[in-house]
Amino acid sequence: MSTLKRVAVANEKLPPLNALRYFEAVARLGSFAAAANELHVTHWAVGKQIRLLEDWFGVPLFERRARGVVPTDEGTTLLGDVNGAFARLGTSVGRLRRESVTRRIRGVVRVNALASFALCWLIPRMADFQALYPDIDVRLSTTSRRLRYVSDAFDIGVRSGLDDAAGLKSSILMPDLRLPVCSPKALISHPVGTVADLRNHTWLHSASTRTAWSEWLREAGEAAMQGARHLHFDHVFLQLAAATEGLGVSLASLPLIEREIATGRLVCPLPGPVWRGPDYTMIVNVDRADDEAVKAFRKWMVTAARVSCRSSTK
Repeated sequence: MSTLKRVAVANEKLPPLNALRYFEAVARLGSFAAAANELHVTHWAVGKQIRLLEDWFGVPLFERRARGVVPTDEGTTLLGDVNGAFARLGTSVGRLRRESVTRRIRGVVRVNALASFALCWLIPRMADFQALYPDIDVRLSTTSRRLRYVSDAFDIGVRSGLDDAAGLKSSILMPDLRLPVCSPKALISHPVGTVADLRNHTWLHSASTRTAWSEWLREAGEAAMQGARHLHFDHVFLQLAAATEGLGVSLASLPLIEREIATGRLVCPLPGPVWRGPDYTMIVNVDRADDEAVKAFRKWMVTAARVSCRSSTK
């Protein structure tokens, strides 16, 4: 059989590829509306593509809930395969990208992010950006102030939740998915197999996530439950550091602890429920939106966030 015939036969076995793109966005964002916003299409168009895919497979791929949608068992299996295929495709595209195109871009990008996001998510990835764009100077600052009050002292910002104002353009970067996490040694004396087992542990809190535990417990059906002790910290990164050192259990943002999970320094003793906090949002200063260096950083961060989302939902 010729190569062209083999390709044709293989294509006959594939589902609608554009629908898979819509499926991945809905599964990652947990919402048809959010997927429509990211893909720059209507809510109706997203629904049509998902229905097309469900008809092709003959099974429902999403379970509709009051606060959004979650993949069914079949949808979860498909998502794993789709993420793997997209990751391999991304690797191939990256190899083919002409480095000379990126290396011609020069300039300065001023990034203002939440301290925890900068320390735990952005800085560990900065070497990748520098390798792609060695002539772009990234100047990183941190604050939790609303960016409308930071004036024009930034080009790109990252916040928790939307920060719309005149001169700013906001878009969802990635969802903030949270689960209880702890050091493996914290489970030696007090194993956790159910939500109720968490009452035997110290719970870790931060000033900016005061309501996180109560929100998660409500999702878990244990709204009145309390931990054995409570420790409070000023910053999220201190809270996560305390969890890593075995001081207790933290309700952690999964994108911020990818390295710790990958290395085994932190574990998620329970598979769910996964609580979704306010989305991480990228805010662009519209006066600098057309600058080539700013566009390069924005595109790179969106791509990195997509890879991070796939890792967090595995």
